[in-house]
Amino acid sequence: MDTLIAFCGLDCAKCDAYTATKNDDQALRERTARLWSELNHVDILPHHIHCEGCRADGAKTYYCSTLCPIRQCALLKGVDTCGRCPELNHCPTVGALHRNNPAARDNLVQPVMETERILLRPWCDDDAPALFRHASDPEVGPRAGWPPHQCLDESRAVIRTLFNNDHTWAIILKQNAEPIGCICYYTPSESNISIGPRDAEAGYWVARPYWNRGIATEALRLLIDHCFRQLGIRTLWADHLPDNPASGRVMQKSGFRDSGLVNRSSHLLTGSDHPVKVMRLDNPFTA
Repeated sequence: MDTLIAFCGLDCAKCDAYTATKNDDQALRERTARLWSELNHVDILPHHIHCEGCRADGAKTYYCSTLCPIRQCALLKGVDTCGRCPELNHCPTVGALHRNNPAARDNLVQPVMETERILLRPWCDDDAPALFRHASDPEVGPRAGWPPHQCLDESRAVIRTLFNNDHTWAIILKQNAEPIGCICYYTPSESNISIGPRDAEAGYWVARPYWNRGIATEALRLLIDHCFRQLGIRTLWADHLPDNPASGRVMQKSGFRDSGLVNRSSHLLTGSDHPVKVMRLDNPFTA
């Protein structure tokens, strides 16, 4: 999700405070300060109108950083947007905003990604037992650069932290409605590779009982379509360890090509001292 989409779903790029900051528009700062003072019954001065986005790095307005109950609630709960909060459909605060601005809610709702066999959806606490069963397999994690899970609590913690974002999905087998793997994209700040600001890195794994059934390829193709058509990502990158050529074949079948680069992935939890083969796929829909 674009970092200029606020916790509540409003588009910060359309906010007068963001526009005034981006364009250094003092007159707009003054008008916005007067309006916000009246709406919130507090004194907001023009120099408070300085914001680079509710969720983006950089300056925040006084309202966003101090007064906004939605942003404070999301930070307290540790969710990256209200779309990841289990109380979204029943929250009176953000609900009032969405009734007046339905587009804000639409910005928080992830599109359905599915094939006849699989569905990609956000992880939830109820997935912890299935995650532990598959992620504790010593043949799975190390091939993807992370150690096997040691207990159910560890799997639950991973769901609440590493998987708690808008760019990580459980791979659900429709036949049994159970998570059988994980797929995500990494933003430039998270990537194992030095990539451009409009690029992303794909990552995935599938549980051993479901290897060699084309499931990873199906999931990766769904992710590619989402990244290129919905997000406008320019280049999607991926890498695999030398002792995991099967992952490389999944990438090749999905259109990735060898970039000629070899990288040491310092972000990996295991195998960070080993070189990885870097693959790339350019978006055919962008110039």
